[in-house]
Amino acid sequence: MNRQTTNKYTYVIRLGRINCIFRFQNDPDFFDYLGTLVFAISGALAGARHRMDPVGIFVLAVSTACGGGILRDMMIGSTPVAFLKSPVYLLLSLAATVLVFFYSQKLFKINRIIAILDAAGLATFLIIGTAKALALGVSFLGAILLGVVTAVAGGVIRDVLSNEVPLIFRQEIYATACVAGGVVFYLFFILGAANPLIFVASALTVFIVRLLAIFRNWSLPTPKL
Repeated sequence: MNRQTTNKYTYVIRLGRINCIFRFQNDPDFFDYLGTLVFAISGALAGARHRMDPVGIFVLAVSTACGGGILRDMMIGSTPVAFLKSPVYLLLSLAATVLVFFYSQKLFKINRIIAILDAAGLATFLIIGTAKALALGVSFLGAILLGVVTAVAGGVIRDVLSNEVPLIFRQEIYATACVAGGVVFYLFFILGAANPLIFVASALTVFIVRLLAIFRNWSLPTPKL
């Protein structure tokens, strides 16, 4: 009887934690919008580098900022997808397009700053994707997969549309940082840590690993030919 009570109690607590994470994912959040804007700028800059017109720049901005969330929502059957529920995502992409179109030369000079903000956006989207996955009862590997997809798929779409090898397929430590953050998220979750601690620990893992890779030129090994 006591064992059944304990199991039921544990389930109720776990369910409460999942519901709390689910609310975190769905609430409009400053960091979510910041990540969207930074990724949109990243996509717009790629368009500017390839001498695209404003329409092409906007398409790359939207693809980079929203591509990961769109793919994630399609994978879990959550429709309409998130960026169609709120005009903010498209407006941020439009703002990034205008900003890059008129100030691209100045933005290209602060690539390191953009890279730092990109790392922050990567961490934010990893948390959102993983949280939504756990809210739906997805398995350990599935939760990490959805978190990584949310964070990196937009960049893959950007690079493909720009006719470049996607960043995650090069030596860059990019998706690897997201995987590390996803593992930390899940471990803290099953250990019963408070939700703010889960979010902060996971985000810092992604952010720090990515920054170390940028400033110390860390890269993954490739086969010798």
